[in-house]
Parts: sequence; C-alpha cells; structure tokens
Amino acid sequence: MSTAAVRLNEVVVNLHCPKATATWWALFRARGPAERFTTVTASIPGDLVDVACDDRADAEWLCAHMIEQGVPKTAIKILAGGKR
Repeated sequence: MSTAAVRLNEVVVNLHCPKATATWWALFRARGPAERFTTVTASIPGDLVDVACDDRADAEWLCAHMIEQGVPKTAIKILAGGKR
C-alpha cells in the first residue's frame, strides 16, 4: 500500500499542453507498472489518474519530473496517504 500518490488531470494535459507532453504522459502511463495507476474519473478528453508512490519524497520527485516534461502545475496534485 502506498503512502502517497500524484493525481494528474489528463484533460489539462491533453487540451492545454504541447503534443510532446501529452505523448510523454501517454507513454509513461502505458509503460509503467499497472498497479501504480488508478483511474479516479474517466472522461472523453482525459481521465483523472492517481499514480501511487512509495512515499511523499517519491511523489514530490514525480511531480517535479512531470513539470520538467511540460505538465503544468495546475494539472498535478500530491496526495498524502494516497488511496489505492
């Protein structure tokens, strides 16, 4: 069970980011371990997705990495004690 998670709003990524950022996220999600990803809300323009992390530091690292890839801060939220 994870102690933290990163929540990503795919709508923001898919509609408001460069195509390279949306492609990076799609590949990251597709190639990552399935048990780390939980779809919280599914929708046509994009899902609300939680990515389980080992701890808060891991979640903060992932958040920073996503921002480096072009994901806006408004699309990301760190959840302490992330639900799985």
